[in-house]
Amino acid sequence: MPKDQRGLNFWRYLSNFWGTITLLLFIADFFSYHSYNNATSASAVIYGVILSLYAGSKEFQRWYSKKGEFPSRHFGEIYPIIWTTVMTFFVVTTAIAVDRYKIPAEFPATYITVLGVYILSLQSKNLRNKSGNGK
Repeated sequence: MPKDQRGLNFWRYLSNFWGTITLLLFIADFFSYHSYNNATSASAVIYGVILSLYAGSKEFQRWYSKKGEFPSRHFGEIYPIIWTTVMTFFVVTTAIAVDRYKIPAEFPATYITVLGVYILSLQSKNLRNKSGNGK
């Protein structure tokens, strides 16, 4: 495995780790009436930064590899699907049980960050595939 790919795998694993921790903390916070709000705040910031670093590194490698040389083996759309499912659950649950549950404050911003990083990465990939430029 090339050194660049090992570095990218590090960021992917770190992003997956913090994404899982952050999502679980948001769910625990939602059901525990915000007992974990300090942890969710810190985790959300860490995850957003690591996700951005991973996506940026991935796109940098995609753009500076020879055309067709960069393998796209991972299904990044699974993350927006999971986050959208949880967001939908939170919204519906708070609409039904108005006085019982409240969406954690940082969750919408983290959700939008996940969607934004995914869309930017997808657009970069599509633009790179259309471009004939390669190094």
